Amino acid sequence: MNSRFVRFALTAACSLVCALAQTPGRVDVINYSGFVGTFPIAPGSIASAYGDFGTVTTTSASSLSPMPTELAGIGLFVNNVAAPLYFVSSAQINFVVPVATATGRPTVEVRRGQTVVARGSVAVYEIGPGLASSDNSPTRQGIIQNQDFAINSQAARARRGSVIQLYATGCGVTQPATQDGLPPTVLSPAVAAVKAFVSWAEAPVLFAGAHPQFPGICQINVTVPGNAFITGQVPVFVTVNGVASNPVSFWVEQ
Repeated sequence: MNSRFVRFALTAACSLVCALAQTPGRVDVINYSGFVGTFPIAPGSIASAYGDFGTVTTTSASSLSPMPTELAGIGLFVNNVAAPLYFVSSAQINFVVPVATATGRPTVEVRRGQTVVARGSVAVYEIGPGLASSDNSPTRQGIIQNQDFAINSQAARARRGSVIQLYATGCGVTQPATQDGLPPTVLSPAVAAVKAFVSWAEAPVLFAGAHPQFPGICQINVTVPGNAFITGQVPVFVTVNGVASNPVSFWVEQ
């Protein structure tokens, strides 16, 4: 066989392999609480990125003030802005969307050092409310605290007329504005109008805004309506400037 041809073939094969090795994989981003691929994310809220990020040591942030922008050698960038990270693994990254992210469809990149290992884009709206849940069952038990701070469950029910705390993402900007990777130092209510509904009865919202400890989480304090039909396992959802969240459920005493 002609040696010149052999060298050409080997060079071509090497170039192809190198090009494939350098081609970033795909990354898909969803609202952390809504768990719906077509649901948008919002600036300052928690989102999840999924893909094949190679060999990554599963790592969670050890500090939330400030949050890290790199874990296990992995960073995530939204339009070239490093995002605060909660968690990384070989297939999932939980992060906070940078507060200054403009609406539209920004580029999302997962990087190991200077190497882009995955690239994609995601729809970013001013708001994108999603209520956190503890399971994916049809009734989706919400991650909700009762007035005594117990986690709501069938065994630990809220009372009608009591205050519960809902945990959400995507409530939009706050006033004063939060900073990337830092919990607020003062009370930071959401600018948007937030309403809550329990079994379709509107429930008074006492506060909606940035959680005092966990960046990217919107805390919504709601009074459980006193209607007699609100009993047992009941649905709850919120609207932010008229945009409805996903429904979750919680338990109310008989």
